[in-house]
Amino acid sequence: MPVEDLIHHVNLTGLAGEGSLYQAGDHVAAWFGGLHLHSLFEPVADLEREQIVGHIAHLSAHNADGQAVPTVDAYARLETNAAVIQFDRLIRTLHALNFLAQRQWAGGFLQLAVHPRHLSAVRQDHGLVFEAILKRCGLAPEDILLDVRGSDLSAPAVQQALANYRQRGYRISAPWPHPAGVPIDQVVHDAGASAAGNTQTLPRRLANGLLHAGDLAIFRQAGFRLACGPLIGRPESRCR
Repeated sequence: MPVEDLIHHVNLTGLAGEGSLYQAGDHVAAWFGGLHLHSLFEPVADLEREQIVGHIAHLSAHNADGQAVPTVDAYARLETNAAVIQFDRLIRTLHALNFLAQRQWAGGFLQLAVHPRHLSAVRQDHGLVFEAILKRCGLAPEDILLDVRGSDLSAPAVQQALANYRQRGYRISAPWPHPAGVPIDQVVHDAGASAAGNTQTLPRRLANGLLHAGDLAIFRQAGFRLACGPLIGRPESRCR
């Protein structure tokens, strides 16, 4: 389905809640609660294959005056669970559509953040609505890596959410302890479960913050296969 039709579908069916999607040149943008929303994509490299294998989506938000609004502040404006669900879902839809528009040369996985308040606000069937949106975009849960950092992974509500996501085939990105001597953020990339219910996971460790070529040996020795950071590429509107 063309991107223009997907934008119309999302807006018409109310999946964007109080927000809306619109075409902005060759990209898709969104409007929610007085904020203009845009997508940025940070490339992720496989250190063994030495190639880009996915992208991390970041939100770029600005108010009506053009002033940048940090993502944490954008979420802090939301007063109800319903608003959090709508905003969080709209952002992921925005990123998916912009990724789709570049699909012919982008490829790989797309990492999308799920806000902790979204995980606790949705009671059941996590990922069901977004899966329907993905299918219209020509994507599948297996193409998506859901980043749940910042959530209390031991909380029953979060455990239920992760089980729902895995059952639908989404991959999961979760916190991982720092090894000694490597002061960088890391996550485990969980290959997730198949639709048939296979719960076996295939963890891969991703290092954030690759700055210099000299860091490569340190990262590899620490067991990282995937990495992102300024050396790989900074977040931009276009995928690598």
